[in-house]
Amino acid sequence: MRLLRQLNAFIWSFAETFRSLRRGVAVAPFAVYAAVQLLLTAGVVWFAYPPMSSTIAPALRWRLGEAALHYPANLFALRPALAQADSVLMIFLGAVLTAAAVHMFASFYSGGRDGFAAGWRAAVGRYVPLALVAAVLMLVTHLVARAPFTFTPGLAERSPALFRILRLGGLLLVVVIQSLFVYTAPYLVLRGRSLISAVTGSFRLAAVMPLTTLLIVGIPAAFELLPLWLTRQSRTIATRMAPEFLIWIMVLWIAVIFFAGYFTTGASTRMFLHATQEEMEEGGGA
Repeated sequence: MRLLRQLNAFIWSFAETFRSLRRGVAVAPFAVYAAVQLLLTAGVVWFAYPPMSSTIAPALRWRLGEAALHYPANLFALRPALAQADSVLMIFLGAVLTAAAVHMFASFYSGGRDGFAAGWRAAVGRYVPLALVAAVLMLVTHLVARAPFTFTPGLAERSPALFRILRLGGLLLVVVIQSLFVYTAPYLVLRGRSLISAVTGSFRLAAVMPLTTLLIVGIPAAFELLPLWLTRQSRTIATRMAPEFLIWIMVLWIAVIFFAGYFTTGASTRMFLHATQEEMEEGGGA
């Protein structure tokens, strides 16, 4: 596809996703995921109270040390705690919820209105390949984002400019990797492909329209930079305002993840249906 056509396709896919948002399509899966994240946030904040004292508190001590069980250190631990929990959640819950949303978006774009129950049933039926793809994607993106700093400790102090370049480069590479896999769930849920066929199909589709796909994944992801930057200023914010402001930063981060996931999934599903229209018709539709 030519660049101008790809740009137009990106704008059209996001316009279609806005239309679906006005109708409340596929909000439920992302709301469920956000609710779990909010519950985990509340657990870290109020770790000393039952039942968090017997569940969240031991997990905080195990992953972040004894200091995380004292105020206000528990508030500073919010971001790393949620980030680690999110890695597990995305594999075991997020992948299925995203796939359920794919089914719901596809139904809406095709003129139907399947609810969350129908989307959940369609996604659970492909749970194993969905979880495997999520696990591989999570592992690869974590390696890409962290490897340069794991092997170069103290780089931020020695060369701040190089540190920022590597961090930005890592974020861009993560977007590219996510773009390659973004059509895997539609292939698995809507076309019933095997795992290998779905992954190769996603790679092929992303290569056919690289700019559109990168924008679909990259633009929503870019909004996560604000809460990410705010969490890095947590010490300053806690000193100048109050440590409790860190809770609202986490709420903002969860809200951004909600909308980023919604628009990425909605737009990529719309583009998938458009790009594979003839193939879908031969296979009996979505």
